[in-house]
Amino acid sequence: MTAIRSLPLTGIRILDFSQVQFGPMATQILADFGAEVTKVERPKLGDISRTIDVRSSGIEDSASFLAVNRNKRSLVLDMKNPRAMGIVHELLEKTDVIVMNFRAGVAERMGLGYDALQEKYPGLIYASGTGFGESGPMKNMGGQDMALQSFSGSTWHNRDDTGRPGIFPIPFVDFGAGMALVQGILMALVERSASGKGQRVDVSLLDTALFAQMNEYTQWMMRRFEINWERDNLVGSFKTSDGWINIVGLFRPDPLEAVCDALGIDNLTIRPEFATSELQMENREALWSILDHELSRFTTDEAVQKLSARSVLCAPVLDYDEVLAHPQVINNDIIRTVDHPTAGPIRVIDNPIRLSAAGSRKYSPAPLLGQHSEEILAELGYSSAEIDELRVDGLISSPSRPSFA
Repeated sequence: MTAIRSLPLTGIRILDFSQVQFGPMATQILADFGAEVTKVERPKLGDISRTIDVRSSGIEDSASFLAVNRNKRSLVLDMKNPRAMGIVHELLEKTDVIVMNFRAGVAERMGLGYDALQEKYPGLIYASGTGFGESGPMKNMGGQDMALQSFSGSTWHNRDDTGRPGIFPIPFVDFGAGMALVQGILMALVERSASGKGQRVDVSLLDTALFAQMNEYTQWMMRRFEINWERDNLVGSFKTSDGWINIVGLFRPDPLEAVCDALGIDNLTIRPEFATSELQMENREALWSILDHELSRFTTDEAVQKLSARSVLCAPVLDYDEVLAHPQVINNDIIRTVDHPTAGPIRVIDNPIRLSAAGSRKYSPAPLLGQHSEEILAELGYSSAEIDELRVDGLISSPSRPSFA
């Protein structure tokens, strides 16, 4: 008989005070693989991401919140009430990891500073995310993905031909920081298994944004050379008869010759103005005009087949609906349907990590605000009468709709 395997983080308990994207994405990844995550939220509003764009969605919780909070339980606590810290400490007695992304000094004022908790709970792993770091002249400033894109040079690097800086339309800093926080927590758990001691795990959005540009910064520091893949002579999107194709003419010495061969046209590199990569860059507008014309003779699928046959890196430019319907995406089983208690069935993006020896994954929807408050307190030993008293005092709340700020 084959033994039923558990998920690798089964038994790990996480107390999560983080909100928006950075911290919640990290704790969702850990929850996906078995960690028990208790999300502590403030009364009425909860995680501020609950109400981002919610008015246009018709769902009480925003897509931003639903995307990064599955497999968690929600506990509403009024942390301004002195009795709240008593409940927090009861939870910490059974907690392996505490996660937060407060501004510098906030955790200390709440009584949740690292030094105080380390002394009381020496095995606790204290994971914190900040905008700019735990020290330095900007430690007290709040951070947000788009602000850190700008501060880190990414927005400048993404400027258009007029010089106007451009924000990347996906929160790569938040998501990169979330992944880094997961890695730090897992390493701290491994180290604790040997030493028995917890430690602090710090990840800042600033450091993550610089880390994401390590190639660009290394080139800049060594050579004062700015990498911009999109401005390469053969990197970009070209129009086909029914859509667009993106060509990545890198990692080979003769990309233009290979493209010409694939399209069945004369080798453009024999023309003086396109003889070298440098000349192709200098005459990029003329070159792209020719390639646009030639590629317009083919459908996107035909162009992909022809270029791929010559080992030219390329891909169709797909919109979201095309991606969701693509056989490869369906095969990867990356889209999951979960039953939300008020929104009904909703589709979300699954975790990209696949472990061959792990047990079956669970899929519970993002919780309603305070959905598990009573359940969590009952597990701590509170009676129904005591829970009712806490609710009357406003310390906790039952499941509710988040209020708009």
